[in-house]
Amino acid sequence: MENFYDFIKENPSVKRLKINDVLFAEYRCPLSEFRFDIWSQQNYFIYVTSGKKKWFTAHQEILVQQGDCLFVRKGAHSVIQYFDDEFCALVMFFPDSFIRSILLENRIKLVETDQQSSWDSLFSIKPNELLTTYFHSFLSYLSSSNPPDNKLIELKFKELIILVATQAGDKKLCSYFAGLCKTGKPSLQEVMESNFAYPMNLEEYARLSNRSLSVFKRDFKNTFNTTPGKWLIQKRLDLAKYLLEHTDKSVTEISLDSGFKDVSHFSVAFRKKFDVTPLQYSKKHYEQVK
Repeated sequence: MENFYDFIKENPSVKRLKINDVLFAEYRCPLSEFRFDIWSQQNYFIYVTSGKKKWFTAHQEILVQQGDCLFVRKGAHSVIQYFDDEFCALVMFFPDSFIRSILLENRIKLVETDQQSSWDSLFSIKPNELLTTYFHSFLSYLSSSNPPDNKLIELKFKELIILVATQAGDKKLCSYFAGLCKTGKPSLQEVMESNFAYPMNLEEYARLSNRSLSVFKRDFKNTFNTTPGKWLIQKRLDLAKYLLEHTDKSVTEISLDSGFKDVSHFSVAFRKKFDVTPLQYSKKHYEQVK
């Protein structure tokens, strides 16, 4: 899987500004793949300047196009590309710690509500004049021949967090921000439950949970009483079985949606667990439902 943050940070063709782990960039996506999976250890904002794309998870999907703004919680996500026009966007990455510090330092009052589910990873932000002006003003820094002082860039980063957190219409996102202010290291269970359906390796899961690999494995054993490999296979097979029973997707699609890297690996694992191939199980279930 592509690490979106690392791709933006390390790609020499991308215009960007960076202060510590906070990163702003102008992103131009080539019209190539229809669907791809990405992940990021940082939360990020996307402000679309042209084209359109769909971000989706097992629980949500949001289509964004010119003038739209989306906040994407750190983790793994799938993206569908549309080929009408080149997709261009302004992207800004923020670690949890930066968001938390800005909210606490400025004593911004936020309320957790039952509107925000723990599964929510995508937050659509209502576009307004302030937000549009903000992003376009930041874009001018990238084209400047004299880069602005780091202190000024840092203030602009902080401005976005305060701007979004004080917008009355974004209650779900504000509720998520309120939760960030109360927690330190992210819950390992929440990280895994939210991202198991993506073909990430253990090093990537560890990085996403702000742990070293050794600490990740130790905490995982204490939390789930099994190894990460066994747990991931079981969760992905259970999801695949559910999709075979409740959707008309092909075996190839279900393999992809369940986090397996290829259909062959999926078929072998499924047969070992359920004593039938995915295709046989699908046909058998279809006959029982008829």
